[in-house]
Amino acid sequence: MSSLGVIAGREFRSFFLLPSGYVVGALFLLANGIVFLSNIFLPGQPATLRGVFAFDVIILLFLCPAVTMRAVCEERRQGTWELLAASPAGSGAFILGKYAASMGYLVVLLLPTLVLVLLLELYGRPDPGEIAAGYLGLLLVGSVYLASGVLASAITASQTVAYLLTVFFWILIGLGRSALPVWLGAETWELLAPWDPFLRMQDFTIGLIDTSSLVYFVSLTGLFLAASVVIVETERCA
Repeated sequence: MSSLGVIAGREFRSFFLLPSGYVVGALFLLANGIVFLSNIFLPGQPATLRGVFAFDVIILLFLCPAVTMRAVCEERRQGTWELLAASPAGSGAFILGKYAASMGYLVVLLLPTLVLVLLLELYGRPDPGEIAAGYLGLLLVGSVYLASGVLASAITASQTVAYLLTVFFWILIGLGRSALPVWLGAETWELLAPWDPFLRMQDFTIGLIDTSSLVYFVSLTGLFLAASVVIVETERCA
């Protein structure tokens, strides 16, 4: 098995060694169920998961950094960083392994929510294309959240700082979405709006898969991971 696979497997299993891994999954499903029921029983509401997807974008903003805050910090705390630095596994395999394990955990969290799709089928006739696009959007947004969280964990030695750094980074972007049109004017905002991940996710929730959005999320994820590799490699060689 490759170094990347070994690292990813070890990291993925670690999510389920403690009860917290299962508790987070149960709470995530419960929260989604509450939002689903509160929306589906409103008069005149269509058979859709748009409300759930919009809710999950916010929840994942706080959940994903909690998943990745220990990615690099924990290795330093446990004293295994020196062993990793001396191992034949490269910095790229180390970072990608951590990221792949985090994405695997995200998929595990989202899988039980497919029960809501089955319930929706009983309630009405949902658009399968719209639902598929919504889940794809959640995976892409979650991917960016996780990649930025890995970068934050590589930058700082504190898990708490890594978590807060990631959360506040995206909160500031969200606040900027509301403030920038006022500060910079509508014309300038039109130039910056395509860089807003929250606005891009709105397209996925209505079933619209834009190629530029796919490129945006994949590129941004790659940028965060590449920066993480550079930081880890610099520390290894120091």
